[in-house]
Amino acid sequence: MNTITIRPERPDDFEVISKLVHESFRYGTPYSDGTAEEKLVTEIRSKQYYIPELSFVAEMKGKMVGYFMLSHFPISRQHENKFLILTPVAVEYQHLRQGIGKAMISLGLEKAKELGYQGVLVEGNPDFYHIFGFETSTKYGIYPSKEVQLPAPECLMVLELCKDGLSRIKGEVSYEMYDSI
Repeated sequence: MNTITIRPERPDDFEVISKLVHESFRYGTPYSDGTAEEKLVTEIRSKQYYIPELSFVAEMKGKMVGYFMLSHFPISRQHENKFLILTPVAVEYQHLRQGIGKAMISLGLEKAKELGYQGVLVEGNPDFYHIFGFETSTKYGIYPSKEVQLPAPECLMVLELCKDGLSRIKGEVSYEMYDSI
């Protein structure tokens, strides 16, 4: 595999990131045309949930091939300064299954731990996210709201970033703060 460089995003990356996210979901998934994910990145950046030091790009041979962001996320309108959501995770569709997503997420989770966050939420494929230690959110008393549509309950997962990090974070996941979801 080629060497991957992962670095924080910069404002001059935003246009390339937008295209990468859109195409990653449009061509790399059966469930999205990429529009919502592209809009979500812009929307997160415009709100108080954005954390510039937890938004990263992956480059290979000087070309951007991946992107992900961790942002503040409230559970039942609480805990947003302690809890994060991992979304979106985008890899250029021609480079899927080459370890780029794993490398990006591993780095992001380590940075989030270093910054003192207690937990992370993700919605996605349990087979992939269990690799990092994510578990079904209901195990921790974190449930989807009625508006959150999931293919299966196991698709909403959380990860503790420190010992007992999720012991006091309970409640409902809602995306009501975002227009693009």
